[in-house]
Amino acid sequence: MFAVMLVMLFAVLGIGFLASWDRTHAAFPLTPNDVRLVSIQTAERLAQARLHNDLAETAGEWQRGIEGISFLLCGSLCFLGIRLRNQAIRNTRSYESVEHALERRVEERTRELRQEVEDRRLAEHLNRGQRKILEMLTDLEGYATEDILRYLTQTVAARNQGWECALHMAEVRGDGLCLAASSDVNDRLKEYLEYVGAEFRDTPECQASASGELHIVEQLSEVGLPWSSLLVANGIFSVWSMPFWRDSGSRLAGILTIYARSRCRPSVREQELLEGAAKLASLVVEHRRIHSEVEHNSLQDALTGLPNRKAAEDALSKAIRTANRQGECVAVLWVDIHRFKHINDQHGHNTGDYVLKTVAERLRRSPLSTSLVARVGEDEFMVLVPGTADSIDTVEIARRIGGSISRPVYAGSNKLSVSANIGVCVYPQDGNTADLLERNAEYAASRAKRAGEPFCAFSPAMSKEAREAIEIEDALGVALERNQLRLVYQPLYSLAGELTGFEALLRFRHPRLGNVSPARFIPIAEETRLILPIGDWCLREACRQLQAWQQAGTPSVRMSVNISALQFMRDDFADTVARVISEFGLTPQQLVLELTESVVMEDYDAVVRQMNLLRQCGVHIAMDDFGTGYSSLSYIHRIPVDILKIDRSFVERITDPEGTRPIIEAVISMAMHLGLSVIAEGVETCEQHNILKEAGCHGFQGYLFAKPLPPEEAEACLIASRTTRFGGHLAKTGDSLAVA
Repeated sequence: MFAVMLVMLFAVLGIGFLASWDRTHAAFPLTPNDVRLVSIQTAERLAQARLHNDLAETAGEWQRGIEGISFLLCGSLCFLGIRLRNQAIRNTRSYESVEHALERRVEERTRELRQEVEDRRLAEHLNRGQRKILEMLTDLEGYATEDILRYLTQTVAARNQGWECALHMAEVRGDGLCLAASSDVNDRLKEYLEYVGAEFRDTPECQASASGELHIVEQLSEVGLPWSSLLVANGIFSVWSMPFWRDSGSRLAGILTIYARSRCRPSVREQELLEGAAKLASLVVEHRRIHSEVEHNSLQDALTGLPNRKAAEDALSKAIRTANRQGECVAVLWVDIHRFKHINDQHGHNTGDYVLKTVAERLRRSPLSTSLVARVGEDEFMVLVPGTADSIDTVEIARRIGGSISRPVYAGSNKLSVSANIGVCVYPQDGNTADLLERNAEYAASRAKRAGEPFCAFSPAMSKEAREAIEIEDALGVALERNQLRLVYQPLYSLAGELTGFEALLRFRHPRLGNVSPARFIPIAEETRLILPIGDWCLREACRQLQAWQQAGTPSVRMSVNISALQFMRDDFADTVARVISEFGLTPQQLVLELTESVVMEDYDAVVRQMNLLRQCGVHIAMDDFGTGYSSLSYIHRIPVDILKIDRSFVERITDPEGTRPIIEAVISMAMHLGLSVIAEGVETCEQHNILKEAGCHGFQGYLFAKPLPPEEAEACLIASRTTRFGGHLAKTGDSLAVA
């Protein structure tokens, strides 16, 4: 600015100088004529006078110019000062405006930051609360639903010091709302919150329940109703109620309500908070409902509605503790529905289910079933009867329970006969733990089933037998893993005395008990389903042995292998047999599969389908122990069997005056008419042999011919059969003979 002023000053001075110079020369112009007329002196004086005048005039002009310039400069400076002052005023005002704007912006940003910090703090608080609630939900045993909901209300109330929070659950039957949890409200307010009945339709809780949406009462003091006056008297001036749902939003679960101590409406963030808390409450309620259903279903049989095996074990343990405190007893009955599989397969699964439900209902209504009735297996039930030592009569209990079951069941047009095998044991004499009592009762029922009796009471003598059964079960599993089982082979002879084949018989030697009878360990293997891998091993081992004999050049014979019901009923059994035959290079005609009558009668249609598949392969099928099971002559001509084997129990009484000879002769005659071969088992005397020959029996097996032989002796017997027939040798000796 100063430089501009100097430039202006010099410009003004220059202009004034030039102007004065022009005026001087314009006032006194000199011509050539004047020079000639005036003398030099006069000219000099005139020149000096002119010069003096010019200088004086010039000085005056300079003075006036300087004065003008000074005035102009002063005016300019004044003007500039005024402009600078005005500019300074404007700048000051602008600065103040900017400063005020900045202050407002800083204040606004400060408020925003404070709100952001507060929101983050609250969000973290709510997130911690949510994480805590989710952790509580995972601890199913540590926290009750009420504890979790109470923590939720306290978390919501902590959002604002002027808030209280309550959570009401909708009644299952009815329109009322019951307080399930609340923050730390005073007793008077809690008394109001305890129950909000349907008669208070205008309360925020009921309004939210009816509308299914958030209901806000901003000014409670203006409502003027008893409930609002009560809330105002307790310092509550605004209420916000939010419903939450269960069953995926199909049914009202309850209401979450905030009671505010100020007159206000919820902000957007507060509404979001309320909605999030309601969703969390819905999650808690739904999670616990599902858990309760799962827990209930895990302890309940779906078909009959009875407690299941786990629930029965828990109830038995509880009954034992109660009986122990009171010095009483508990009778444990194991009820096994007799031939249920036959009913199920013969009449269909719907009929079978109806029978089970009918039996369950009869057991439930029995006056003896005062403690528990449970379904512990497909066709097995457990009944607990507590009482004193004098009041518990195991025989009478079993008889009455069996009587309640054995009434006919009418399923549609079918009239079904139902019975049961019942095993009974009593705490404390037959066991002091739930597991032992359950096992002993089941063992007694198994004994009743094998003996064909309706019930069996566990006795001290059975304890040893039951313990041995457990030992045998464990040892069988080990023996199968370590290849410690073995087969022996009993020869089969024809009517002409020719060796036609062998029956493979399983043998098992227990490390402590020694040689265990098949009648002892086979039922255990069937009950534990070990019979499946054991049966597969027997089939493969018998075929392998037959292959080894063939490779040694011995005569070709058949190999008979006993097949269990569980093994035979597998869908892939026929494929397994075909694969084993192919693996060992045998012909299907060399293999005979022996089935008991119980297998055939268990599931007739399925058994016949399996038999047809096997016969299509060329495998022969024999019905073992014929006459000892549930024989039905109406089935014999329809089942695809090739051989009937008469059980030893009939053969051993064939010579008695009133023995079984007529039965055996009838069976042989029937078989001949049906085109079946007949083999008699357990032939031990020549007299038995002769009677069977006269009746037309086709084959023989028993100690008269040979005991079951180990593989080496069986091979020697097979080699000897090339030159010696049993029939010719027997005719010479006339005695019993074991061929070696």
